[in-house]
Amino acid sequence: MRVPDAQWKTLRFRLAGLLPLAFFVARVVEYVRVETPQHILWSCHVSNLILAIGMFLGIPFLIRITAFWLILGVPPWFYDMVATGLITPVSIFSHLGGASLGIYALWKVRPKSGSWILSLIFFLILQQITRLLTPADIYMNVNVAHFAYGPWKDLITDYRIYWVVNTFLTGLALWIMEWMMIFLLQNREGGARGEKS
Repeated sequence: MRVPDAQWKTLRFRLAGLLPLAFFVARVVEYVRVETPQHILWSCHVSNLILAIGMFLGIPFLIRITAFWLILGVPPWFYDMVATGLITPVSIFSHLGGASLGIYALWKVRPKSGSWILSLIFFLILQQITRLLTPADIYMNVNVAHFAYGPWKDLITDYRIYWVVNTFLTGLALWIMEWMMIFLLQNREGGARGEKS
């Protein structure tokens, strides 16, 4: 059976990387204007930047790990928008646009088993960088680096316990997402199995 050409190697696909880059830059501008530049370290924003790099350079590994975070970030973002009422057009485009583009890019490069582990490692490293670079303030709990998030803060007061529980649940969510993406997006004609990436 003939293996189709890798669709992520086309110039058109690589130029589509301008979109997540634009989402990232728009968020930087928005955060600088309201004097909270530390918020650009949220995983969804960093993922838009890395997705852009992955698409420009044709690196499936980067696309896979960041697409998962763009998709996984939508439910907590939506919860925050409902809870706080703080919503901007840039926020909508960066989250919904980023997640949509992540799904599109993932469909082109095809999901690969084991990507969930790399996505989790990516987040844990980013979380520790965030912990070092941001204050432990209620408005600066970027990447839940300082204390429990949302409704969890009333249930678990010890951050170490929260971190273990949150890491486990996040890993489980990423694993389930990987399984679903492989099932939904895998090329049934063997395209993904024939690519070396």
